[in-house]
Amino acid sequence: MPRCDHEEADTRIVVHLKDALDKGCTNCLVRTVDTDVVAILIGKYHSLTSQHQMAAIWLAFGTGKNFMYLDINAICHALGKDRSTALPMFHSFTGCDTTSAFFGKGKKSAWEAWNAYVEVTEAFNNFMNHPYMTVTVNCKQFQLLERFTVIIYNKTSNLDSVSEARRELFSQKNRPMEKIPPTQEALLQHTLRAVYQAGIWATSDQCEQKPPTPEGFGWTLESATKTWRPVWSNLPVASQACSELVKCGCKSATCGGRCSCKKAQWKCTELCSCQCE
Repeated sequence: MPRCDHEEADTRIVVHLKDALDKGCTNCLVRTVDTDVVAILIGKYHSLTSQHQMAAIWLAFGTGKNFMYLDINAICHALGKDRSTALPMFHSFTGCDTTSAFFGKGKKSAWEAWNAYVEVTEAFNNFMNHPYMTVTVNCKQFQLLERFTVIIYNKTSNLDSVSEARRELFSQKNRPMEKIPPTQEALLQHTLRAVYQAGIWATSDQCEQKPPTPEGFGWTLESATKTWRPVWSNLPVASQACSELVKCGCKSATCGGRCSCKKAQWKCTELCSCQCE
């Protein structure tokens, strides 16, 4: 086999699978307990079988009572080519080993949102067909993902913007902060991380991937520790930028000096009841 520069076994599996098919194997069984590998193989299925039409790919997945055999051919035929190819980006965007998931929103909720908004498949496939592509808040692909995110949190919403959805869910539907979509800036950084991971999976059938640096893809390198840290948002901290929205828990004007604003050396805002100086 040619030299392989893959860092993870997840993608090296595809290189070995392709090598086995190139050398005449038609029935292949991959053993894994990692959901990422399932998504990768489904995403690369049509590319692999376009050159090896007689290939039958199986997965021995899980452990113990959850062990099962998965027929990748049958799964991909049921999903169709567009959804199969788009699945790795969907998996990366909704949470995998290297990207975060939306709080309280698992794969089932995300899958139902995909069924409700099939238009986002175009964006998923675009990212898979153009690894590591540039993403901005104004590009069509991000706008599709933004609408998809809104639907994950509210399937009946007709809004396209996460900012508008945040305001509606928080102010009109009394949703707590943990149950509303992320800000547009936070969603952009999340998307960049998902695009980077999907780019690695999209090139998993290449022996030498040569991925770009994660810098600029929602990650930054800590100079002191030489470790990569996710960039959650470039917006200022809300408690600092919107200090007028902060309030203490005092119930009356005579709080007896127990005011949390005073303890934090802040001046009480108009929302506070005690108005301590």
